[in-house]
Amino acid sequence: MRRVVSLSRNIKVAVWIIFGFMMAFYVYLAFFALLGQVSHGVINTYGVLTVIRFTIIGFFVGSLVAVVDVLLLSRLTRNLNFLFTLCANTAAYVILSLLALVLFVSGEEFFIFHSAGGFSLESRLRNFFAGEFLILLIYLPFVGFVLNSFRLVVQRVGVKNFWNAVSGRYHVPHEEERVFMFLDMYRSTAIAEEIGHEEYHNLLHDVFNDVAGPVAMYGGEVYQYVGDSVVLTWSIPDGTRQMNCINCCFDILERIARKASEYEKRYRHVPQFKAGFHAGKVTAGEVGDEKVEIVFHGDTVNTAARIQGECEAMGETILLSEELLFLFPVRLLKNYRTRFKGTIPLRGRVSRISLYSIDKLS
Repeated sequence: MRRVVSLSRNIKVAVWIIFGFMMAFYVYLAFFALLGQVSHGVINTYGVLTVIRFTIIGFFVGSLVAVVDVLLLSRLTRNLNFLFTLCANTAAYVILSLLALVLFVSGEEFFIFHSAGGFSLESRLRNFFAGEFLILLIYLPFVGFVLNSFRLVVQRVGVKNFWNAVSGRYHVPHEEERVFMFLDMYRSTAIAEEIGHEEYHNLLHDVFNDVAGPVAMYGGEVYQYVGDSVVLTWSIPDGTRQMNCINCCFDILERIARKASEYEKRYRHVPQFKAGFHAGKVTAGEVGDEKVEIVFHGDTVNTAARIQGECEAMGETILLSEELLFLFPVRLLKNYRTRFKGTIPLRGRVSRISLYSIDKLS
């Protein structure tokens, strides 16, 4: 399933790049139509064949850039900061785009103009480098800059958060029903003191990168990073369908366990986690002026955090509320072992809450 998710993510990136370049070449075509109107007082209308040609160019250029980006470029720039990544990707996009255009012009000459007795390849390339090449040398950096800026911003705020902000979904506060998971690293303070704050930061960086894969796989959203904790959320249908929220947690724990030797070798510690789950109604909306954030307020969020806080006292890795347990499909629960841990009061909550532990059946 991880391969399917990775493939799906790469396909989405490739489609976005191809779409971006196709739109860029449509704009390029429209620019020359407008330039003809300004220069000659008439609108330079292009025929269907010209539009098709630019569509093919945009698709060809975008495809070459997308393949190199997905297979090589994204890996090479993974550890660079925002500015360096933006500059490196933009420069690479320009070089790859020009290379793709030279290949296209060469292929166009060979398959169309050459067979029709038109320009020779040498004269065709000479005309290209003397004319359009100079314009493209100015235009393509702008295209690469826009595409990469958009992509990097979305990458940092999250796809769902970005589109929620653009659509204004949370501009007016409203009520939602959501699942929350609070995932906290056990003994984090002692680890930080032992390995030092810089190494501790690197540890959290690696941990949160390992968390990202399962979150994407099971359709979750990273709501917040709070110190050594990460808060994940799902809509109730998304989180309970196929028990996605629980499976996400198990996948995270299994992924960390598989990499235990790597963590032990580098940091002398293997991260251990405790997780608390709860579901219910929250008020969702935007807050802030200079820095706008989408936040969820209500008893559900606070209760999920306090459930996680009970894990150590009860000697459990995962605890969830009865409210969430009853939302899971009964046919799927038979694959898990749940144990009633008691009905307890939680600090700041008037009514008591029933808690359960959950484990996979071997």
